[in-house]
Amino acid sequence: MPLSIPEYSANLQSETLDRQQYILQLEEEVAERKRSEKLHHALYKIASIDYNNNSLDVFYKEIHSIIDELIYSKNFFIALYSEEDFSLTIPYFIDEKDEHNFKDRKLPIGKGVSAYVLRTRMPQLLDISQVNKLITEGEMDEVLGSTDFTSWMGAPMISANFLHGLIVIQSYDEDILYTDEDLMLLHFVAQHVASAIDTVVNTQQRKDSQLKMAKQHRLLEQKNHDLNHVIEQLKTTQEELIQKEKMASLGGLVAGIAHEINTPLGICVTGVSHLQEEYKIIKQSFDNATLTEVKLMNFFEDIEEVLAILATNTQRGASLVNSFKQVAVDQSSDEIRNINVLQYIDEITLSLRPKLKRTNITIDVECDSKLFINVNAGAISQIFSNLILNSVNHGFDESTKGRILIEAYEKNSSIIIRYRDDGIGIDDDALKLLFEPFYTTKRGDGGSGLGTHLVYNLVTGSLKGKITVKSQLGKGLAYLIKFPVG
Repeated sequence: MPLSIPEYSANLQSETLDRQQYILQLEEEVAERKRSEKLHHALYKIASIDYNNNSLDVFYKEIHSIIDELIYSKNFFIALYSEEDFSLTIPYFIDEKDEHNFKDRKLPIGKGVSAYVLRTRMPQLLDISQVNKLITEGEMDEVLGSTDFTSWMGAPMISANFLHGLIVIQSYDEDILYTDEDLMLLHFVAQHVASAIDTVVNTQQRKDSQLKMAKQHRLLEQKNHDLNHVIEQLKTTQEELIQKEKMASLGGLVAGIAHEINTPLGICVTGVSHLQEEYKIIKQSFDNATLTEVKLMNFFEDIEEVLAILATNTQRGASLVNSFKQVAVDQSSDEIRNINVLQYIDEITLSLRPKLKRTNITIDVECDSKLFINVNAGAISQIFSNLILNSVNHGFDESTKGRILIEAYEKNSSIIIRYRDDGIGIDDDALKLLFEPFYTTKRGDGGSGLGTHLVYNLVTGSLKGKITVKSQLGKGLAYLIKFPVG
């Protein structure tokens, strides 16, 4: 049945309205799609920023440029929040009207508009009337900067629940008023900017850390080089001092032996002088024909007595010279030779007689008379000389009666030497430092602190052995030396 004109007209109007609604819906969908595409494009650009090559200043400028494509943002700033001193720093600030230059300024957070956003941790869309209302309600105190804006938006930058700061956009144009949709868009972008700031800061911190580590590495290398140089100098100085200590020990030996030989030599000189005088008297008596049998017999008795004295003292001097010669040669060289251990220790103690005769110390040696070894004889001489002199100088008081016992024997292809005295001993603290260079219990009394250190070096270096020491106050000092045979 055909429609009447009114019915047809009504249907036509309904179809027109439906078509207009459909067109509007399509337009909204297209607009939404465009906004969505713009948003995705903006987020993509934020994610594509080269964090490795860009400084934060360049980064903030790029963020502004990206947001400006989404929302009108001719007036824009980014503020960073510090929890340490509750302050805001504005690293990026662009404003058409505001005469204040807040860039790079550090401001107390106060109770302004930005502080309101940070305190609520929510995006805020405000105009001047709303701001004044919040001031009246006590939510704000004042507005920093220009107050003739028509629309103001601020969104907090939060990443992993950490508040970095906020992004602020404002308009001075009455024709440009932000909407809730703009606010949500800014809020959404701000969260991605916060994540990007995290990445930029972490990248910058990593760069700074790497640069700092590289600088510290260079400094450490230089310090290591300097320390190695100092250590080499110290080693050289230490070796020189040890060598001087050896020579000083040898010099002391020479002085002592020279003094000791003076006594038998003096007696020999006196005896020879006496013989010369007696010879002159007898010769004169013979020439004058006054020589009697009694005078001749007395002369013979004098000769016999003086010859006995000369024989004894020349033998004593020769023995001293012989022991000194061998010990002195050994101490000044590193020659390996075959020695009889017992005989060699006797020669060493004989060479130290000038020092020992002024003390009340006896030295007992327990060693097989048939024990021969191939060894650095100079090291053996230096070791025993230093140990004995150390006991004499540090272990006993003057006129104190004391005893030094030296045991030497072979066991399991090694030579074992036990040395001990019954002197005053040393405490645990001194015992720990005994082999350290320059340590001495008689600092200021002529002690160099190199004696026991030299012994340690000779045992561990020249003899390839080991040395340990034990002591207690009042119970003397004991060394155990062990080194391989041959």
